[in-house]
Amino acid sequence: MRIIVYTPFLVSMLLGLAIPHFGRRLPPATATRLLVGVGAAVAASSAFALACLAWTYLGQLPFIAALGDWSIRLLKAHDPVSPVTAMIALLALGIVSVAAAATVARRCLDYLRAARALRRMRGGPGGLVIVDDPAPGAYAVPGLPGGRGRVVVSTGILRVLSADERRVLLAHERAHLRDRHHLYRAIATVAAALNPLLAALPRTVEYTTERWADERAAGEVGDRRLAARAIATAALATTHHPHQARSAVLGFHHGDVPSRVTCLLAAPPRRHPLVTALVIMALATCLAAVNEVRTDTETLFEQAASRPATPATVAFAHATQAQTAKAAETVHRAG
Repeated sequence: MRIIVYTPFLVSMLLGLAIPHFGRRLPPATATRLLVGVGAAVAASSAFALACLAWTYLGQLPFIAALGDWSIRLLKAHDPVSPVTAMIALLALGIVSVAAAATVARRCLDYLRAARALRRMRGGPGGLVIVDDPAPGAYAVPGLPGGRGRVVVSTGILRVLSADERRVLLAHERAHLRDRHHLYRAIATVAAALNPLLAALPRTVEYTTERWADERAAGEVGDRRLAARAIATAALATTHHPHQARSAVLGFHHGDVPSRVTCLLAAPPRRHPLVTALVIMALATCLAAVNEVRTDTETLFEQAASRPATPATVAFAHATQAQTAKAAETVHRAG
């Protein structure tokens, strides 16, 4: 197995450092889709590389070698991965697998709780739920697959916003539901659990999805300054009333509010082909490395499966060759 097996970890480290920058440079919808897709693929690639490294150690265990019908001696002879490296990879793979599974379970529980809460709420027109709460708050609560999400707002937030600002709020929260931002956030969180080098991904995707909803709301009301004012007003109103929301809900006043307001006061975001190309290049590098690692692993175990011939087998082959040559000579003379 060649040194290319470590490429996914190098790409993960570089991507993890660049993710916040990419999230602010790209248009929010593009940034969300691209970073989540590439982040998930890179996380899966690094897990695959860990599995291949770990398998070189597991393959040398007698009962596994017997099941696979390969030679432990040949596997050790052809394997350049040290046992210590392989055992560390096995331990790391176990840790990140448990972390990813726990993250998935926690997210599923949050969505189930949110769905149960939604069933107890009576939605108004457009799925709007107004709760009698003086604390300002507004959330998009996604439903289960096949179900319908709800926009939940408190009477407190409605009092501090003007009629036009309320339009921004509702457009923002409905954009979260319409574009399924909760799924992007969930995938980003699982990818970061599977590969801790991508720890910046969940926070960046939270920011890009909020920016995505901001742009949707600004386009719907046709006034970027109004959208910026609504977000700033809501954020100031919730300063003294912090909400401990679960991961299943998406809040109007969450994320990097100053940056969101600044972006809305500026021109609409432009495309950056160079940044997009860099992210796609990282993905292509990872996928190419994974293919090479797969080939190297298959070759390694194929070599280990070709057991050397025994002395008895060699003697039998020589005798067979001699008899074949003698028979051919006899036929030639008879002819």
